[in-house]
Parts: sequence; C-alpha cells; structure tokens
Amino acid sequence: MKLQKTSQLFFGCKIDSRLRDALSRAKPGDRRYFEDPESPFLRVLPFGDERWIGKVIDPGVNVTEVEDIQRNVTSILRRIAPDVRQAPSSIKIFSIGAEEAPPETEAAQPAPATRGPYIANY
Repeated sequence: MKLQKTSQLFFGCKIDSRLRDALSRAKPGDRRYFEDPESPFLRVLPFGDERWIGKVIDPGVNVTEVEDIQRNVTSILRRIAPDVRQAPSSIKIFSIGAEEAPPETEAAQPAPATRGPYIANY
C-alpha cells in the first residue's frame, strides 16, 4: 500500500431511482450544478453499473473541511432535487482513479521483432 498524493477525492451518493427522476425534472437553471462533466459543483460519475453524484475535491483536503464539503453536497442536492432528501450520512468518500485502458487484444499487439539487437550468451 502506498500514499497517493495526486488522486482526487469524490464526496457523493449513489443515484437511486427517486434521485434519477428528480434530476431529470430539475429546472434548466439548476442543471448547471451537475450536467457539466467539469462542474465545480457536482458531477455524475459511473461506478460499475451504478451512477453517483457528488463533488470532486483536490487531494490533501484538511480533516476540518470534510464536514463542510458534506454539507455543501447535500445542500446542492436539496436545491436541485427538493423532493428527495439525502441524509448527510449517505455521502461517501472515494478516491478517483485514472481511467483504465481497455485490455489489448492479440490483433492489437505488435508482432515480435525478427531483427534487432540481441544479447547472446555463448
């Protein structure tokens, strides 16, 4: 295990059917809070088959700021989806990993070299 000082953090909650419906009915002016994939407010990110909504934070956040970020996320969710109450305890923290490259297929792999520098052990 090693410390990653460059991984951003995600403070968010899973989008269930009620929240998904509320987000689809959000006012056009409130959509700016979550529709932009680079939004400073909230972003929708995939996690397997699930979708999560939350705030992306730069690494190295102070412990004293965690509760403020949690309140900020729930406050914005309350504004854009007033009929769906998210408890502050529903906010989870995850680190954001780099996009994984798709596995290479045999056809995409380069052919083995037939000529080139060799080290022979005679």
